[in-house]
Amino acid sequence: MSRKDASRRPNRTAFGWHWLARALALRRGKAIRLILAIAAGYGAGLVFPIATQRIVDAVVAGRVDLYLFGLGVLAVLSIGLEVALFSLRQILIIDLAVFLDRRISHRVFIHLMRVRIDETAFQSGQVLNHFQQITKIRDFILFQLPNTVIDAGGALVSLGLVLAYDPIVGFALLAALPALILVSGNRMMGIRSTARAFYDALSVRDGTLAETVTGLATVKALALEGPRFRRWSSVTDGALKELHTLMNRQRRFSERTQPFSRAMTLLVIGVGCWRIYGGHLTVGEFFAIQVVSARITAPLMSSADILRMTQEVSVALRQIGGFLDLPRERAARIPPLRHISPGGIRFIDVSLTYPNAARPALQSVSITLPERGIVAIVGRNGSGKSTLLRILLGLQRGYTGRVEVGGADLRDYDPRWLRGRIGTVDQDTVLFSGNVRDNLAAGHSDPDALDAALRFAGVRDLVDSLPDGLATDLGEGGRTLSGGQRQRLSVARAVVRDPPIALLDEPTAFLDPEAALALERNLIAWGRNRLLILVTHHLAAARQADRILVLDAGRLVGAGAHEELLRTVPVYAKLWADYDRSRSQDAVTA
Repeated sequence: MSRKDASRRPNRTAFGWHWLARALALRRGKAIRLILAIAAGYGAGLVFPIATQRIVDAVVAGRVDLYLFGLGVLAVLSIGLEVALFSLRQILIIDLAVFLDRRISHRVFIHLMRVRIDETAFQSGQVLNHFQQITKIRDFILFQLPNTVIDAGGALVSLGLVLAYDPIVGFALLAALPALILVSGNRMMGIRSTARAFYDALSVRDGTLAETVTGLATVKALALEGPRFRRWSSVTDGALKELHTLMNRQRRFSERTQPFSRAMTLLVIGVGCWRIYGGHLTVGEFFAIQVVSARITAPLMSSADILRMTQEVSVALRQIGGFLDLPRERAARIPPLRHISPGGIRFIDVSLTYPNAARPALQSVSITLPERGIVAIVGRNGSGKSTLLRILLGLQRGYTGRVEVGGADLRDYDPRWLRGRIGTVDQDTVLFSGNVRDNLAAGHSDPDALDAALRFAGVRDLVDSLPDGLATDLGEGGRTLSGGQRQRLSVARAVVRDPPIALLDEPTAFLDPEAALALERNLIAWGRNRLLILVTHHLAAARQADRILVLDAGRLVGAGAHEELLRTVPVYAKLWADYDRSRSQDAVTA
């Protein structure tokens, strides 16, 4: 298998109705008990109409004795048995529902943790909608669908009883069913396509909500409440329009099926009376047929809801299946590499273009980086600095050319294993809900190492000032902290791992110039016994690096020491002049 094919090999287990059946088969004991309870319910359901028929015939014949009383007791007991079996069914269904919900949620979340995020098909709004649809799938599979199966099975059993009482009445009912099936089939495709459009509209709405909640502070700061509300209203109206269309299709389906249900009731009455008149049917048998015929027509009354929900769940299963089919982060070889040999890092003619981008983010970049040392990457915004780091982290795998780590192709490594050996500080610091220790340790529980990392990042005093120290809950996204505090914690999170490779992308962007320079000097000293790649606009810190790489418009335009670059690379000379002028203006202002 080629490297490219191996990295994109499909997932082994397709997600859909068969996957759900296999998942439920893992609880076959409870599933079998549920089937037996349903079957017993069918049997108990026959007792009442038969007992009723016998009672009516006995009363019509003028026979009132203990036999009649016994039939009445039997009818009451059958009702109690049906209630008990219903309760048992619900207990089993609830247990299976919890199991299925957990199974689907775990499957989707695990894939979310492994999916390639550089795929254009990966959209956060759709992912959120997938998780919301899990509840709909669970409820349908384990509540609506069993009830439908029970009703349908009850209808078949009832139809069998009608045929046993009088074949003419039974065949009259059977003759009416093809017309209903024809109507159902004609409406099926319309409901399915509308359900798919409704699902897509919900994904767009959820994406809008997610980005608004994530950027709520920016929305308020820029007074964008009006435009965001209009955007929300627009996508919500789109979703509601699709829902309106879907419900209208269901309404029209109901308008066609309900007359059939009523017509079948009239059919039973008409044919039944005719059979009584001819002496082929007793009053009690006719009464029993009327009781069980209601069970035959009941599924018809709810068929519109069931049809709509079936199509919605089918669409949800296909959409979630499409998400689960997105390529995972996999090594291009089996078994994947989990060992870094000596040799540093090499970029060989690497290019990358983002989807719908006007120009490449990287163009034919070739770089050799040592095993140890400080390498600074500088350049204007959009020059490709962060893209280089994303490639090293395995977050962008659609590049051309070759990247080697320790002499081996980057794509041959287990991506998650390799990232576990890389310390990363991103310019957009992300903390998670939980306490400080949970955010920093990430499996590294050595208290001395954690304390040293906090002191290194200059955040030990901050942690000590928190109400519960390391056990203090930071809230969602660490929003109780300032940007600089979050960034210092992010530095501590990278340092505590003592990684052989460190990638720092603007690690001091939220600090004041003096604090930023001090922290970057600490980072450079820390990076002497490892490979530290520093992306920064603080050229004074970059000047201390062993080597400076200059990127411009995705191309490597210079590499070397500060003084050499000033003489030979105009882009760097311009960057330094602008940086020096800015520092001078800041000094005058201060």
